[in-house]
Amino acid sequence: MIMSKKHMPPLYSVILVITLLITLASSTRELRAESIDDLFDYHALNLKLVIINNFSIIPTSPNYYLDYVSAEMTWFPRTDYRQEVDYIATEPSAAYSDETGLLFEWKKPSQTSFRVKQESSLTTQNEFKRVGKKIIFPLKNLDPAYSSYLESQEIIDINDEIKQTASGIVQGEDDLYRAVFKLAEWVEDNVKYNLSTLTIEASQKASWVLRNKRGVCDELTSLFISLCRSVGIPARFVTGISYSNINQQNKGWGPHGWAEVYFPRAGWVPFDVTYKELGFVDALHIKLRTSLDAKEPSINYVTRSKHTEIKPGSLDFNVSIIRYDYKLKPLIELSAEVVEDEVGFGSYNLLILKVRNPHSYYVTTRLSLAKIRELEILGQNPRPLLLAPGQEKNVYWLLRVSPDLEPRFIYTFPLRITATRGEQAQVNFKAAKRWSAYSEQYMRLFMITEQPQEKSYSANILLTCSASKEKTYLNHSVNITCIVDNKGDKNLKKLSVCLNDECATSQLPAGERARFEYTKKFNTLGVKTFVFRVKNELVEKSYYSVIEVQDKPLLEILNLSFPHSISYDELSEIRFLVKKKSNTKPRNVKIILKHELMEEHWEIPLLEHDYQFRVILRGEDLNLDNNDFKIIITYEDEHSTEYKTLKEFSISLNNPTLLQRIMMWLNILENKIMSWLNRINNP
Repeated sequence: MIMSKKHMPPLYSVILVITLLITLASSTRELRAESIDDLFDYHALNLKLVIINNFSIIPTSPNYYLDYVSAEMTWFPRTDYRQEVDYIATEPSAAYSDETGLLFEWKKPSQTSFRVKQESSLTTQNEFKRVGKKIIFPLKNLDPAYSSYLESQEIIDINDEIKQTASGIVQGEDDLYRAVFKLAEWVEDNVKYNLSTLTIEASQKASWVLRNKRGVCDELTSLFISLCRSVGIPARFVTGISYSNINQQNKGWGPHGWAEVYFPRAGWVPFDVTYKELGFVDALHIKLRTSLDAKEPSINYVTRSKHTEIKPGSLDFNVSIIRYDYKLKPLIELSAEVVEDEVGFGSYNLLILKVRNPHSYYVTTRLSLAKIRELEILGQNPRPLLLAPGQEKNVYWLLRVSPDLEPRFIYTFPLRITATRGEQAQVNFKAAKRWSAYSEQYMRLFMITEQPQEKSYSANILLTCSASKEKTYLNHSVNITCIVDNKGDKNLKKLSVCLNDECATSQLPAGERARFEYTKKFNTLGVKTFVFRVKNELVEKSYYSVIEVQDKPLLEILNLSFPHSISYDELSEIRFLVKKKSNTKPRNVKIILKHELMEEHWEIPLLEHDYQFRVILRGEDLNLDNNDFKIIITYEDEHSTEYKTLKEFSISLNNPTLLQRIMMWLNILENKIMSWLNRINNP
């Protein structure tokens, strides 16, 4: 609720606002670091978290003035599917809001040093967010409530290089979970990072990370989110605290960022590309905040003062592990075999791992084949794997026995594969000089691959699409221009060119460029994803574009409450609700309560939810005759088009006495004089 007073004294002091970005010191107790390492394998942990911030107001003059101080702490444990908060206690007492956090306030403080503290008890779990059914990708009609999670930000930016990269990664994919998994896997494989930088916050843009193929912990997450958003997949940044057995700078605990991706009908699913935890995070992750961008303040300071400066302090935190429950149960089923039980020196062999997901939801795991000095493992190891509900899949490792072994011996190679939750499978084979040596080509005959072979000439094709508007209104037309650039030396014949289901057949000579124009009109709200595809026997390539279909911003004035009559010495109030009736968020909202003798103003840069207003009304401030009031609301859309809402009402004055009439005449005269002077001073 917003309260307003009619008479606001002129404020000669300065209102100073400072935001503190993440600077943290930490400690842990009760368990040694080597003991904590084992807790990665536990299902749930009961944790105690303490966050403390000390800051000071520094006078810059002997006659300084300090009227008001506040500290708004935006970091606090959040409840979600894997994290339950038992309590949050603060010192001193703080006002709590889901949106803004913990607000500590001091009115006319005598001190210049301040300390805020929050203590919480919470339970965290190592659990998958369950997605039970295939969700079709791309998301062609996304709920407009999630449109902000597709937009470019300061750090998580989106440019054409990011769009091109993401489009290539998810090309041809029709399963949302697989598309997100591929994007995460690509970041893991192609961007270098140093785990010793886990506590360093993101400073480089996602586009910089993509261009340089390196980044710190949070920057990898920023790039992953940017790739998701560029192909129409909503994603957000999660700020929290986690434990790492590699970074021992703060006894293993430190600030950390990961991502959450939105799956329709399932909700927000965690993806930590730094820890290689996809679809889940371990119980040593504490979630403190979600945001659109990676660089958001952890605490905001506000002062109403004169001749002062704020000296912010770091957020010091302490994590204690109180209890833990059982170790994680196996997630998947494994069985292993080899193509040949006996091979010669220098021979190839093939390990076939059969993996089954017995659950009714998607799971991810990471398979690692133990290394043996005399055996070369060809291809990726460890290997990430995604399994749909109930899916069985074969995973292959191509192996080569060293040719330089001792000919007098027979060698036995124990092959042991371990998955994320400790699941294991083992199989052996032997090698001797006298046995047959098999070729790589022979072993590849036993590999059944699910992924179609990429058409090599596709690398010579560049696709781009641009829309006349990235955001539009219902039943408004949008022009989409797509360009196919054949940078190779081959003529493309019988080229199928499609924007979603609108297809045509074309030809594109070597070195030529073709332009395709489309006009689209939408009769439903939501985020529309368009896939521009070109395909023939030589090429197959896609490019993704996103257009948000909005309704026009609309505000209404509801629940208006006021006294129909009031006495001179009576105190009453006017109440009303400003309700957002549109999905689109009105911008530059200005609300005025207007009367001949008084006026109240409010401004809201971006109205994201409903607001309740309350204005104190005194009978002595009214007119003798007509007391007509107006509530005027003006606001804009993203194109700066202005809209207006108006509501009028009247209040009568109850039989004032002669003395009261005289006082009111004087008040009216004063008001007219002030208005006249104001017009002179501000012509």
